[in-house]
Amino acid sequence: MPEKQRQIIHPSGAPNRVFHGISNMAAWPFSGLCRASDPTLFHITLLAAFLPTILGNCGPPPFLPFAFPISELNQTEFSIGTILSYSCRPGYSRSSSSQILTCKSSGEWHYKNFCAKKRCSYPGDLPNGQVEIKTDLLFGSQIEFRCLEGYILIGSPTSRCESRDKGVFWSDPLPECTIAKCAPPPAIINGKHSGGDQDFYTYGASVTYRCDPNFSLLGNASISCTVVNNTMGTWSSNPPTCKKINCDQPHVPHGNIVSGFGPIYNYKDSIVFTCQKDFVLRGSSLIHCEADSNWRPPPPVCEPCDSPPDIAHGRSQMTSWFFKIEVTYECDEGYQLVGQAKLSCDSSQWSAAAPQCKALCLKPEIQNGKLSEDKDQYVESEKITIHCDSGFAVAGLQSITCSENRTWYPKVPKCEWEFPEDCEDVNKGSRLLQCLPNPKDVKMALDIFKLSLDIELLRLQIDR
Repeated sequence: MPEKQRQIIHPSGAPNRVFHGISNMAAWPFSGLCRASDPTLFHITLLAAFLPTILGNCGPPPFLPFAFPISELNQTEFSIGTILSYSCRPGYSRSSSSQILTCKSSGEWHYKNFCAKKRCSYPGDLPNGQVEIKTDLLFGSQIEFRCLEGYILIGSPTSRCESRDKGVFWSDPLPECTIAKCAPPPAIINGKHSGGDQDFYTYGASVTYRCDPNFSLLGNASISCTVVNNTMGTWSSNPPTCKKINCDQPHVPHGNIVSGFGPIYNYKDSIVFTCQKDFVLRGSSLIHCEADSNWRPPPPVCEPCDSPPDIAHGRSQMTSWFFKIEVTYECDEGYQLVGQAKLSCDSSQWSAAAPQCKALCLKPEIQNGKLSEDKDQYVESEKITIHCDSGFAVAGLQSITCSENRTWYPKVPKCEWEFPEDCEDVNKGSRLLQCLPNPKDVKMALDIFKLSLDIELLRLQIDR
C-alpha cells in the first residue's frame, strides 16, 4: 500500500474508536465504506467517526407509566436518531397519533405524552348517603361512600377505577345505606316501658320507662335507638331500675318547711327550708331525697344572732332573709355616721363593729382672722386653730375642739385690736390713742438738744 494512501478499516471491536498506526483508523459507524484517498472525504469520514463520541448515544429508554415499547429491547445503547414505537398500557388510551421515543443528539430520549387516563363512568347517587369524589373519575382514582346519620353502610366503603376487559370500571359497586335497627328494649323488674311488641326499633325511636306504685325510677327514664361506630344499632343507655326509696323527715331546729311537706318522702322529693326570726340559715335551703335514702345536700342549720348593738344619737333597722340577717344604721340630724352603715350576721356574729354617730359642729364665725381648716361642718373631736390678721391678737385659747354636744370647746375666741406699747385709749371704742414717747428716744433727743446748745454757745464766744 502506498505511503500516503489511507484506508478505513471496520474492526470487529467497534466502537472502540482507536487509531491503528499513522494511516489506519477505526470508524465503526461507517461500515461498508470503500478505500478513500481524497483528503475531503477523509475529513468527512473522520468527523462522522467522532460525532457520536462528541454528542453521545442514548442509554436504555425511560420507563413510562402510561405506555410500553412494542418490541422487546435487549440493547443498553442506542444510536442518535433511533426511533422506538410504544403502545398505551391498560387503563390508558391514545391521545396523540405519534407514539414514539426518539434518541436526540444530546443523548436523551425525547417524547411527548401520547397516552391519557381513561375515565370511569359516574358511579350514581347513593340513597340515604353520599358519594365523595376525592380527585376525579380517571383511571387509578378512588371514591368513598358515606351514609347519613342513623344509616348503616352495607358493602365496600370505597371503590377504585380499575382496568378490565380493555376498559375501566369501578372495582366495587355502590353499597346500600340501610336504616339502623335496635332489638326490643329490655324489660325491667317492678316497671315497664311504653313500647309495643315490635320485632325491632329503627333509628330515632324511643321508649319511656315507668315504675310500679311505691317504686322509684333510678336512671334515665327514656332511651332511644342510636348507632354505634356506624355499624350497628343500639340503645342510647342501659334501662333504668325501679327501687323502693324513702327518706326520713329532717328536723331543723328554729327552721320552717316552705315547700315539700311529708310525712313520706320518696326518691327525688325535695324540701325548701327557711329560718325563724333572729336566726340565719347555714347550708342549702333546698335538699333532695337521693337513692341511698339520704338527703343531699344535708339539711341546713338555723343559727342565732345576738341583737345588734345600739348606737348613741342614732337608730337601727333589722331585716331577715332566708340566708342572712342584716341591720342598717342611721344617725340623728346633726350627726354623721362613721363606720359601716350595714352589718350582716355571719356564723352567729355580726360582720363588723357597730358604727358611731359623731356630732357635727358648725363653722365658727371669726372676724379679723381665719381658720386653719376652712369648711362648713366639723366632725366630733376635730380640732382647728384660729389665726388673727395683722394688728389683731387672739383673746383666749387659739385652738378649739368640736365636742359631742355639737359645740366648740373651749369657747370660740375673738381677734381683738392690739394696743401699741406706751399708748392708752383716749376715747374707748374709737381707736384713738394717746401714746407716751419711749424713754430711750426722749434721752437721745435731750442729748442732741444739749449738744446743739453747746455748739451755739461756742459760736457766740468766737464772734466776740
